Amino acid sequence: MAPAPRSPRHRTRAAPALAAVDAHPLQPISKVVVVFQENHTFDNYFGTYPGVDGTAGKSILLPSAPGAPPSVAPAHSPTLTPADLNHNWNSAHADFDRGRMDGFVYSEGSAGTMAYFDGSDIPRYWALARRYVLCDRYFTSVMTESAPNHLYLVAATCGGLRNDNVPPTLPFPPVFEALDRAGVSWNVYGFTKWYARFSYIQGSAAARARLKTGSAFSSDLAAGALPDVTWIIGAPGGDEHPPANVRSGQDSVVDTIVNAIGASPYWGSVAIFLTWDCYGGFYDHVPPPQVDPMGYGFRVPCLVVSPFARAGFVDHTTYDHTSILRFIEDRFGVSPLSARDAAANNMAGAFDVSAPPRPFVPA
Repeated sequence: MAPAPRSPRHRTRAAPALAAVDAHPLQPISKVVVVFQENHTFDNYFGTYPGVDGTAGKSILLPSAPGAPPSVAPAHSPTLTPADLNHNWNSAHADFDRGRMDGFVYSEGSAGTMAYFDGSDIPRYWALARRYVLCDRYFTSVMTESAPNHLYLVAATCGGLRNDNVPPTLPFPPVFEALDRAGVSWNVYGFTKWYARFSYIQGSAAARARLKTGSAFSSDLAAGALPDVTWIIGAPGGDEHPPANVRSGQDSVVDTIVNAIGASPYWGSVAIFLTWDCYGGFYDHVPPPQVDPMGYGFRVPCLVVSPFARAGFVDHTTYDHTSILRFIEDRFGVSPLSARDAAANNMAGAFDVSAPPRPFVPA
């Protein structure tokens, strides 16, 4: 499939990778909202988006069996409710195949791994990409399923965990502890089961009270009680984990979160990061850099929505889930939690805080 014509506003230069930024340059951003959806790769959602490192214009064929001639190409998904594919540690590494990225079809046991969606399926996500920032080198932190990646998002480690069997108590500190010490308010909405396992949460009634239901986000936003940092783990109307309807999940994210914030007094000072926790078994053609024994894992989409986000910008900087964590740490003046977030690019290059805030346009 040939790439669509490029919009005149569409820019694809790489954003500067800023290793460390104190609070002052990011001062116009006073609220950070992180939305964590589930189980889709970059190529699965944006592989045919113009100007990205995607599948459009590339001759891609994968073998249907080990050693077989390549024969299976990416194909537009015939359904908005894709099947749930394997995405654990072993299947992910078989898909990766030591960087060859050719094991997906036979490892997953389904040509559905090669399915992709486009702007006709998820038009509101594509509209956000056209208006704000789309990152095309944003990787998961661990080459495996959800839980380890959820932990990296807030703790810059998973303690060596490779699957979703999270132990009853996690002894390593989440960023919540540092934010509390710094007097920075925070809440987590939605799926909080794994975050409740941190020993810090278990030992603090005040911290436990900051783990809230998904519906509480809308109530807090309407009441003017949005904290400094918000994590929304799965949109209230759908987290997009297959076989969930991808358009229904998109609509919940856009209506309940993005448009709601855009219509609120918070719009002029907010940064919204929208990303997906793991690859869900779907194909992506870019080999993830291996920075340590845990990852990176495969690329997932990441959209940056803000009145200060660069307009129509494809950011080619390498990021992972700890890059969002590093942005939060740098903005609010708290120290990195591990070598991973200390080394992460902090996503400040997705913004231009020297420009006046842009008015919100509903997606």
